[in-house]
Amino acid sequence: MEVEVLYFGIVREKLSSGGETVDLPAGATVADLLEVLRARLGTDNRGAGSIRVAVNREYVDSGHVLRDRDEVAVIPPVSGG
Repeated sequence: MEVEVLYFGIVREKLSSGGETVDLPAGATVADLLEVLRARLGTDNRGAGSIRVAVNREYVDSGHVLRDRDEVAVIPPVSGG
């Protein structure tokens, strides 16, 4: 199954990419996708609860089951002053 992942903020900077297609096994959840991204970024779970994920432009929780061709936006926390 392939999902189209869009990256924003610090995730976009660390991966040097605005997005990509990610291949996942059938039945994969948002949590599974985030684990793949953590491995690529070389990070642990600290701050993971702050990341928001939208699937097909609707916010979802980590247990949401992904489907082939879903559009997934990974949105880290935003800080500012």
